[in-house]
Amino acid sequence: MSRPSEREISVLVPPHLARLAPGDPGSVGPYVLIGRIGAGATGTVFAAVDPAEGGDPLVAVKVLHPWPLEEQSTLAYLHARLAALQGTDGRVYVPPITFDAAAERPWLALPYIPGVALDGFVREHGPLGRGRLIALAAALGEGLSALHSKEVAHGDLKPGDVLLCASGPRLLDCALPGEGELLGRTAWHWTAPERLAGGEPSPAADVFSWGAIAVFAATGRPPVEEEGASAATSPWLEGVPGELRPIVRRSLSEDPRDRPTVREVLGSTIAAWESISGSGAGPVQGTAVTQVLAREWRGISEPDRLPRLVRLGTDRRRTSGRAALVAGASVVALALVGGGGYAAYGALSGDGAPQAAPSPSPSSPVPSADESRQGPPVVRFDPAEQENPVEGPWVYTRVERAESAPATPAATIAPATWSEHWTPVDAEARAEAVITAETEVRCAQFCVPGPGYIEDGRGTYEMAGQDFIDYLSWGKPVIAEVEFADSEGEGDGPREVTRITELYPTPAR
Repeated sequence: MSRPSEREISVLVPPHLARLAPGDPGSVGPYVLIGRIGAGATGTVFAAVDPAEGGDPLVAVKVLHPWPLEEQSTLAYLHARLAALQGTDGRVYVPPITFDAAAERPWLALPYIPGVALDGFVREHGPLGRGRLIALAAALGEGLSALHSKEVAHGDLKPGDVLLCASGPRLLDCALPGEGELLGRTAWHWTAPERLAGGEPSPAADVFSWGAIAVFAATGRPPVEEEGASAATSPWLEGVPGELRPIVRRSLSEDPRDRPTVREVLGSTIAAWESISGSGAGPVQGTAVTQVLAREWRGISEPDRLPRLVRLGTDRRRTSGRAALVAGASVVALALVGGGGYAAYGALSGDGAPQAAPSPSPSSPVPSADESRQGPPVVRFDPAEQENPVEGPWVYTRVERAESAPATPAATIAPATWSEHWTPVDAEARAEAVITAETEVRCAQFCVPGPGYIEDGRGTYEMAGQDFIDYLSWGKPVIAEVEFADSEGEGDGPREVTRITELYPTPAR
């Protein structure tokens, strides 16, 4: 039998693209997966190519977590929502190319858009200047208008969903099943009060988020830094340019009936720009928003993409584990870290360099209560307990296996149930730790959709400390062994963690 024919294509990939994890699919629908862009509250995002397409075929494929999608009515809602998003004007909002809500693991594919997330840009460069701020506000208003014209509300708008590109801002994502319960823990700075109270996505709630993002872009701070405070009377509004301040203040009203419509937001923003723009520049073709962007949008450098050679076989069964990658002379090593990143699709993971699958770490089975006390401490990191899941310090609780826990947990045990099998070692088991970007992480369950590469009850898939930090802003509890920089006692302050090894039942073979 002759060997199936293969062909090679060169693809420009993000500089931080991580390798596929053991357990990741090799293909989804028509797409061959070539690396991980990141992971978020509702799923994992992969870089992918469609072998049938020519040119630069890179797309972002988001595979959704299964646990929020168990009900048939939820799947029907997901299908209807993605179908509406697919038909949205793509000048500012980035709509799905295609999707499959009926797949065993529902997924959607989006164009890959290089750029820098607004939150990262502001952290690095500071607040936006007046002209660029007004251009941002106008573009986001146009993106929301495109969604609302299809009777779809975004529902989860925050700075991480705003991508700054050379041509202007782009608006990503939309609330999907499973995100509502997380808003109060991860996005309350940007979320309307009625959404935090359990309300459905609405245009009025999107307008509130628009105003909150405008305050952040203008000042580097969210409009409120304390839950329950009034955003409309925030002192940070004083940092918003006077031309925009009235419409931003109205958009942050607690009563949705007092907020402006998106049409009013657009009109007021364009009027603010016209009041400060000079008359000497020549005319610009296009909409009013196009004119604002043409005059005011300057200085956003998109991260350079690096070439990777991908070998594609015609026998699709060969991609069941992972796409075949060739690291030849024409491939630039992804260890060359560039500035910025495509963080809006999900937290970037790994160091980006092509690597072989991680070697199993020699270790013993998941420890008993007595064994865990002799070795590295076993702790629970619960995202719900993190007071500051972005900057830390991060709360943990020292735990031991509960006496009532089954001796051999099922390999398909849910993360929350696994966490319940562990109890605090004593009344003073709760403490705080420092986790840095350099902290080594070996994950087992949280890094892949379902239990991943696990040997003897311990994770072996390598990730960076920043990936773990990102997870603690939205995820489920993690049971892990931790190693500290100092070998002494707790001391007066939080201890620095040098290594985190997740504990999770080894899948049945």
